[in-house]
Amino acid sequence: MDWFCGGLQYQVDHHLFPMMPRHNMDKCHPVIASFCKKWGVAYHETDMWVGTLEILDHLQHVSDEFFEEFVTDFPAM
Repeated sequence: MDWFCGGLQYQVDHHLFPMMPRHNMDKCHPVIASFCKKWGVAYHETDMWVGTLEILDHLQHVSDEFFEEFVTDFPAM
């Protein structure tokens, strides 16, 4: 997973501990996930394929919104 994602699967962990070396992120991840679960903090995780589909769906939504606004502001184009 590290090779495919380049460490982005630990993005939340990195922002909590920005000075922690990347090779230690996999060690702190279970602690952070259990802390969030204990205190009811949302921590969204999914596998690589579902995550990719979620990202593509979000990008489609954002581009649709942009296109609708663009057509409204510039109807002649």
